Amino acid sequence: MQQLIERIMRSWPVRAWQRYGEMRGPVLAQGMTLQAFLSLFAALFVAFAIFTAVLGGNVGLRRAVIDSISSSIPGLLGENGAITTEDLLSLSISGWAGAIGAVVILFTAISWVAVSREGFRAMFDLGSPSMNVVVLKLRDLGVAVGIGLLVVVSAGLLVVTEGFAEALGLGWTTQALGVVSQLLLDTSIVLLLYRFGGRLRLPAKYMVPAAAACAVAFFGLKLVASMLFGSVENNPLLAGVAAPVIMLIWLGFIMQILLIALAFIAVTPTGRGYTRLVESGGIDGRLTPEEAQGLLDRLEEGKAPRLDAVRAHRRLSKRSR
Repeated sequence: MQQLIERIMRSWPVRAWQRYGEMRGPVLAQGMTLQAFLSLFAALFVAFAIFTAVLGGNVGLRRAVIDSISSSIPGLLGENGAITTEDLLSLSISGWAGAIGAVVILFTAISWVAVSREGFRAMFDLGSPSMNVVVLKLRDLGVAVGIGLLVVVSAGLLVVTEGFAEALGLGWTTQALGVVSQLLLDTSIVLLLYRFGGRLRLPAKYMVPAAAACAVAFFGLKLVASMLFGSVENNPLLAGVAAPVIMLIWLGFIMQILLIALAFIAVTPTGRGYTRLVESGGIDGRLTPEEAQGLLDRLEEGKAPRLDAVRAHRRLSKRSR
């Protein structure tokens, strides 16, 4: 019995859960949730105001984007949601006052990326990357813009594929196409957040499965949140507060999943090797991606189990001269 307990405690899921707790995962997830809730409306205001001004004339694309956002975030848009579709379509940025307000709102929106970066890197016991603050903010802005572009591109591709399916007499596949499109969109967004938001340079063979697992978990949570919202939207006493409460709970689970997925990577040999590389100033500083990957592979394969990260960096630096 004791051996069984020890084997369970040494198992990958248990070690990942312990890592999540040791690195203050629940506390970080709460901070990420509150910041995401505040940033969500700010980002939606700026993003949809720009989208309406540039591509709002395309009715099909506009409808697809709204449907994509509605399916991604239950309770956000709709007649009984936090924001009605009519209010969303009426958003605009005009004049100096609107432009200044948009800039302030934009900085509020991208602050979630900075908070998330702290949580992502904490799973590997890493601090903030050594980078100029202005450059870091611009990169956070790039991540936010990238998420918006992914939503628009995903909606556009869905419109095209559904059109082809209906033209070929395969209209019954539209629902499946919608699910696949949502999973691909969520996977891409998680990869964007991990790599460019969190500044984590991990091998794709670890990052892609983690992002895909997050997307599948998100899909299940969306179904549950949609059912909860549907059960109270016709109740006049609960409809007014249901949307923000359900969104907060849903976002809380989302942030925890994002951190737990990284905790699973952090307890692997590659995750431990990556932490040592960053702490030695290698992968975020002097080592090239090829040299860093080579060292990670050696650490993972156990060819250099006692290799100190600093000595390894010096060795690779000499080879690159």
